[in-house]
Amino acid sequence: MGPAGPTGPAGIPGPADTITIRFTNTAEPGTPASVVDVAGSPNHVLDFTIPRGETGVTGATGATGATGVGATGATGPTGPTGPTGPTGATGATGTGATGAAGATGPTGPTGPTGPTGATGATGTGATGAAGATGATGPTGPTGPTGATGATGTGATGAAGATGATGPTGPTGPTGATGATGATGTGATGAAGATGATGPTGPTGPTGATGATGAEGAEGAAGAEGPVGPTGATGETGPTGADGEPATITIGNVFTGDPGTPAEVVNTGTDRDVILDITIPRGEPGGGGTLDVLATVDTSPQPTNPGGSLIFNDNPLISGNSITHTAGSPDVFINTDGVYQATFHGTVSVDTGTSIPGSIDVQMNLNGVPVSGATATHTFASTNEAATVSFSMPFRVTGAPQSLTVVAQQAGFTFQDAALTVVRLGD
Repeated sequence: MGPAGPTGPAGIPGPADTITIRFTNTAEPGTPASVVDVAGSPNHVLDFTIPRGETGVTGATGATGATGVGATGATGPTGPTGPTGPTGATGATGTGATGAAGATGPTGPTGPTGPTGATGATGTGATGAAGATGATGPTGPTGPTGATGATGTGATGAAGATGATGPTGPTGPTGATGATGATGTGATGAAGATGATGPTGPTGPTGATGATGAEGAEGAAGAEGPVGPTGATGETGPTGADGEPATITIGNVFTGDPGTPAEVVNTGTDRDVILDITIPRGEPGGGGTLDVLATVDTSPQPTNPGGSLIFNDNPLISGNSITHTAGSPDVFINTDGVYQATFHGTVSVDTGTSIPGSIDVQMNLNGVPVSGATATHTFASTNEAATVSFSMPFRVTGAPQSLTVVAQQAGFTFQDAALTVVRLGD
């Protein structure tokens, strides 16, 4: 029997919660920051309240500066340059006579060659005498070879009876070897015709079957045979039930010290998200408009390796330091300074993606990854959906610069993606 068929595809994940930022209010200095969810699950509508920084004390009056010295008057214009005088004539080039070359001196005599030393004598050992060769006995004479008779054709006569073997005579002495006679070659006779095959005799009757012998002892077990071929794949199982929808709940909202980074921490699970938010108090002597941008996209977005996620709605833009065009992947930072970016999104596995499989998402600034602004999730089943998120402060110099959120692998789908960017200060 073949193995059981694979488990059928998982049901479609339930819809995830959505988050919309409605208002951002500025409170009096010293009051706590707060985030109020006025709608609740599954379509959250958030109102942020962020306190203004305390007014700073007036600094002491500085000492009076030294009396300034007036600037020196401008220098009068330079008079025109006079005309250039004519160039004088070039003098003739002098040529002195070249002296004759001196005679070449004679070559000195070659010194005598030293005498060659005598060559030493080469020693030669005496060669031993060769042993004597034994004498060869005389060879007896060979009788002449008879002529080869012609090959007869026709029927072969019956063979005569074999006579009795006579006694072996004594071996005579070997005579001297005679000259080899010429080899005679007789003509080959024609081959005789093949006789006809006789008829096959009749088959004799089959004998009676003998009695069955006693059963022998059981033999030893034979070697294990080869593994049979794999059976056909079973039918695909039924489609699983729809997954439970993810939820997002706002947990605690904390007020941080001035200059500390804003922070969003998921204290729940990937499916039941609980967000604790820390918002820093404004710097003393601050005030004015907070630079913040929130952009979202609730539509499904299949991932491409190295492809940027798109955000099609801007529920909140405050100030001019951060801008975004709806339907674009690029958020532009227009002023140098320190910023905080917070991203979260729900991601599911596409049909056909190998399991286990991982998705990596990161934030790039002008195409360069921002250190620490990354999130990874490994899926153990095809019907799994997860929320991935990161929150990271970063510095921008040389504005304007483009901010993007990039998925590194294909085979997954993002939904309910949200990106919030806040300017923290210089």
